Amino acid sequence: MGEPALAGVEADRAGLTVDVGVWSVEDDVPRRVSRGGVGLERRLEDWIARDASLLADGLTIVGRQVHLDGGYLDLLAIDWRDRWVVIELKRGRLYRDALAQALDYASSIARIGADELEELLRPGTQGLGDAEELSRAVRRQLDGEDGDREVAVLLAGVGVDAGLQRIVAHLGGYGVPITIVNFEVFEPQEGSRLLMREVTEEESRPPRREGRRHSVEAIRQRAREEGVGVPFDRFLDMAKEAGLAVRPYSRAVMIAPPANRGRFLMYARPDSGGIVLSAGPAHFAEFFPPLTEEEATAAIGPYKRGGAPHLAGAELEARLDQLEAFLRSLPRVEEGGE
Repeated sequence: MGEPALAGVEADRAGLTVDVGVWSVEDDVPRRVSRGGVGLERRLEDWIARDASLLADGLTIVGRQVHLDGGYLDLLAIDWRDRWVVIELKRGRLYRDALAQALDYASSIARIGADELEELLRPGTQGLGDAEELSRAVRRQLDGEDGDREVAVLLAGVGVDAGLQRIVAHLGGYGVPITIVNFEVFEPQEGSRLLMREVTEEESRPPRREGRRHSVEAIRQRAREEGVGVPFDRFLDMAKEAGLAVRPYSRAVMIAPPANRGRFLMYARPDSGGIVLSAGPAHFAEFFPPLTEEEATAAIGPYKRGGAPHLAGAELEARLDQLEAFLRSLPRVEEGGE
């Protein structure tokens, strides 16, 4: 495994270079923060197992050191789009062989039987939090596949090889969803560490196939079948009234800023007589300045780590009331506006 570039200079896709620097400001005097060593990254898997938001919002870790045909997969997760996510971690720089290894694991997950996969994951859930809830999440995921299993790949390390970036960009055009997470470690003062994260996610464009076209109406129908058609329609209506974009996936809808439909603000998934519902206050603050993350959190609560809550009945109605009041307080953004 390679070492991180100490100078912090990485080549980007256009062939330019970016020099990443961090300064702390004390008594109105900026002081450059030095980079930390790679020893810290050895604990990265433990941290992510406890808090998956280090990699991405909406991830639920359901397996660790999963024994597959090609070896031991570091982490397996389910994301808010109802995809299995193969997570491969490297203590140093990410090279092309890391992607080959992850794709091998992804192919194993894609073809393994539902009951076999459930049995394979059951022992590992004991050390990942609420074992019963994680087991139910795995079962719900498997029950909803209907012969169609989507698997994404996420690579995380310290530094990214330019050759890997080219391959990831190329595969995105063939419908292979791959995310790269690049961490940088800094030492602002003795005894403390600062972890910085850069995420690259290629927008995959899978070819359209019969039966695979996702639509809002199909998810509305699923909500009606689950007995939550009225609250689900209310959720969609309040998002549209606020000028936000609604983007359907296989079994869920993502609510996004109209100017950037690839970014998450909220999502909802009809499931088991209720709705799995989540919202990201930090993301609202990013797209609706001068709103701050603290103000958004005070209005709608913090982002729920380790899986979005499943809501039903009065609890669901109360949550929708809270979100609706918050959305009405936002400045109206017209479709396609900034």
